[in-house]
Amino acid sequence: MKKGSRTFLSGVLVLTLANLITKVIGLIFKIPLTNMLGNEGMGYFNTAYQIYTWLYMLSTAGVPVALSMMVSECNARGRHSESKKLLRLTLTVFAIAGLIGSAAMLIFCRGLASFISADKAYLCILAISPALFFVCVSSTVRGYFQGRRNMVPTAVSEIIESSLKLIIGIALGYYALTKGYEPYTVAAYAILGVTVGVGAGAVFLSVSAFLSRCFSSEKAADVAEYEPQSSKRLLSTFFKIAIPVMLSSSLLSMSSMFDTLIVIGRLQNIGVSEEASVALYGNYTAYCVTLFNLPPVLIYPIVNTLIPTLSAANASGDRKKARLLTDKSLKLSGIIALPCAVGLGVMSLPILKLIFTSEANAEMAAPLLTALAPSVFLIGVMAVTNGLLQAHRLQKYSVISMIFGALVKGVTAYLLPAVKIGGAYLGIYASPISTMLFYLTITVINFYFLAVKTDVRISALSVFIRPLLAAILCGITAAGSYTALSALFGEMKLFTLIAIGLAAIIYLISLLVFGAITRSDVELVPKAEKLVNRLPVVRKLIRDK
Repeated sequence: MKKGSRTFLSGVLVLTLANLITKVIGLIFKIPLTNMLGNEGMGYFNTAYQIYTWLYMLSTAGVPVALSMMVSECNARGRHSESKKLLRLTLTVFAIAGLIGSAAMLIFCRGLASFISADKAYLCILAISPALFFVCVSSTVRGYFQGRRNMVPTAVSEIIESSLKLIIGIALGYYALTKGYEPYTVAAYAILGVTVGVGAGAVFLSVSAFLSRCFSSEKAADVAEYEPQSSKRLLSTFFKIAIPVMLSSSLLSMSSMFDTLIVIGRLQNIGVSEEASVALYGNYTAYCVTLFNLPPVLIYPIVNTLIPTLSAANASGDRKKARLLTDKSLKLSGIIALPCAVGLGVMSLPILKLIFTSEANAEMAAPLLTALAPSVFLIGVMAVTNGLLQAHRLQKYSVISMIFGALVKGVTAYLLPAVKIGGAYLGIYASPISTMLFYLTITVINFYFLAVKTDVRISALSVFIRPLLAAILCGITAAGSYTALSALFGEMKLFTLIAIGLAAIIYLISLLVFGAITRSDVELVPKAEKLVNRLPVVRKLIRDK
């Protein structure tokens, strides 16, 4: 069991490292892109990107989850030929779906742009439309590799995608800028980098699968005799898992789509022009949402590795391992997400000034980021609880929680912009507030279903409360040290890094002092036990249970 749990953590580490590299590249991409496009251009860029994301979620988001679950279960039972057959079937289906989706985006680009009250975004929608086909191919092959618990192809393809997005996107955007094109046209050139990057990632994954003989129809070394399932039955089982996950994922992406579909229009209803409302939305998405999306990259590898590993444990009847994986994944998500949420909340302005060059835009975005910060923790816990429901074949319940969350998001995103506080409209502040209510609703309902429908029992003290106390001290350290240094020597970007470094040290010490890290946690991390044994003080602070 310990070996299997270490394999789980190894998969988490591979994907986490890749996601960190990807997000760093993405951040490097966003900084010059924001400077090139300005708030208005970023509004058009992100509007098209959100439409693409939603269509992708609607059509294929359940593919990696369902495929990884079924492949891991097939392999756990020795049905290796069946897992290859499943890959061939699903790849054919979703490659066709991707072609149809890309064609729809291309043909109806003007109609989609008009529907969201941003007519000039049509060029961006046109430029990103081929990416939908490529991502359908990528998601299918990734699901197969993840089901085999081989996270390396997924990790490498993500790095390829983000690297080419950076290089091609900035080069084309700069070219369009030197030609004197309008912001919406420059944005369309820049978003072509996303299409090229996703295409290259799909090619890499397809070649990797071919070289690994994943598409081969030859009889694999199955360990036991079994009655092969027909293609119809395999696809039926696949869609029973995938469709609820697709629906829940598409509803999840509605959090951003509601901002695009509703908030821009509602800002215009309270007297803001189209250009100004797009610029407000561009500032929010370019500055706040960019930072908001960084912490989850440390959480999603847990989910992507948890689902096939927990599915295999359930298939083999190993309930003890299943309970251990559940506990550790929730605890790990809390330990990661809580300090990120607190840190972004109390250090929003210094962090934005550290990363972006425009101080005026950073000051505009800082209060919005503070309002969005609690959602960092909520999205982390929500992602893991969704993964737990899916791994227990309870994916239909995650759809229910998403529906309620989407209703809350839609209603609040529509109503809140026109609410007046102190004589001023909430306006764009409706976006972070409704986002927080969206994730809170889903998380609470997910925990309810886990408590009622499974044997999952969660210790709030060890999973959340101890890390929360440590995160509060972390936030106090960051804000206090930055304020003190700035008061003594004046504001400097270096002080932000120093404050974050001091806060990280205090957080790690606090986790040990409050007993948030146990000996069983350490044993699951390769080489960590030997390191701890060489540090007597640390060894004494770690709880046995």
